[in-house]
Amino acid sequence: MFQGWLELSRRRWVLLHRSLGRAGRRQWMCLSMKRIRIFQVIAASGAGGAEEAFATLLQGLDPARFETVVACHGQGTMIRRFRRSATHVASLNLLSLRRPSTILRLARLMRQHRADLVHTHLWTADVLGGMAARLARIPRVVSSVHGAYFLPIGVTGIRRVRRLAFSRIYRSIYLRCDRVIAVSRYVADDLATRPGVRVAHDRIRVVENGIDIDDPDRVIPTEMGSSDRWGSGSPRIAVVANFFPYKGHRYLIQAIPAVLAEFPRARFVLAGEGESRPSMTALVDQLGVDERVTFTGEISDALDLIRKSDLFVLPSVSSEGLPITLVEAMALGRPVVTTRAAGIPEIAEDGVTARVVAPRDAAALSSAIVSVLKDRHLAERLAAQARAVAHDRFSADRMVGRIEALYHELHRGAG
Repeated sequence: MFQGWLELSRRRWVLLHRSLGRAGRRQWMCLSMKRIRIFQVIAASGAGGAEEAFATLLQGLDPARFETVVACHGQGTMIRRFRRSATHVASLNLLSLRRPSTILRLARLMRQHRADLVHTHLWTADVLGGMAARLARIPRVVSSVHGAYFLPIGVTGIRRVRRLAFSRIYRSIYLRCDRVIAVSRYVADDLATRPGVRVAHDRIRVVENGIDIDDPDRVIPTEMGSSDRWGSGSPRIAVVANFFPYKGHRYLIQAIPAVLAEFPRARFVLAGEGESRPSMTALVDQLGVDERVTFTGEISDALDLIRKSDLFVLPSVSSEGLPITLVEAMALGRPVVTTRAAGIPEIAEDGVTARVVAPRDAAALSSAIVSVLKDRHLAERLAAQARAVAHDRFSADRMVGRIEALYHELHRGAG
């Protein structure tokens, strides 16, 4: 009798499984199993690498297993994508650490949405979100670190003194995190070994950023025309990086005259915003190359601009964890010229997937750019190998899968 009951139950389960179909099964699972409630806090909502990786994570999380609420800073261009994937998005001021009311509001939201786990992104969110999680008694906290924060790059005087002081203590906020996600081995080593407060190795997990270049909602046409490709004498060189000293725009701009000596009709398209843009605009004027340089400001998405370019350049000098636009350019099959700075050598190998030169070397940058533009076979070989590496190592599924596994590990109490 008992065996007959088991057989009947098995048949009913099979019939249910078949009748629901794939979409129905997923919806049924959402209703029948308790989802882990993740409260995400990110101190940005504009265009940027960390924001892009965050949006890709939100979109990839399995809704059958996770319910996601987002608190972000401001009303930037990325907030539309956040809302598409999250059940609720709240906009707060997450850049100022002098507003205790922000911590109280975050804590109320965490309690209201009955968060099981808090995941923070970017340093001020790590501080505010971490304190709010403790106040709301959320059992698990994870922080994603996207670069080497507070390096004394491009600052002098009292600002340098303050930056050096922060360089030694900023990691203290991570001592109360159950796990710290580093986007590259470089970031993990920086967290664990830079002088000052250090994060224990056993709390750090390296999860490389993933990309989704096939997302149809990301293809937002730019105003630039199609690329002229090699042989026309008017190549387009794209740079997608917000204007901060560690991005190294100064050295690329200093390299432009030497490139124009070989390719007078070359055009440089610099996309992004930031504190150093005015001084870089002034440098372009000073060098007399303003007719060959376009500053686009912030763009909603980099993919279309990269597709319409002949070459992608990232001239960083430090701090980079794992630059998303560099990986995107590789995945799109564009040749790349970049520098041997921070975490970039973990992505690009000179002569194999890119031309990689020393940072802060304008002459080396111009020479590498010219060498790629002059040799179509070299450019195509580098691009093909870069594309294979990017698709193999930096897929969105790989990143999301590893973070989902970490969420489950912590939710089960392993933290």
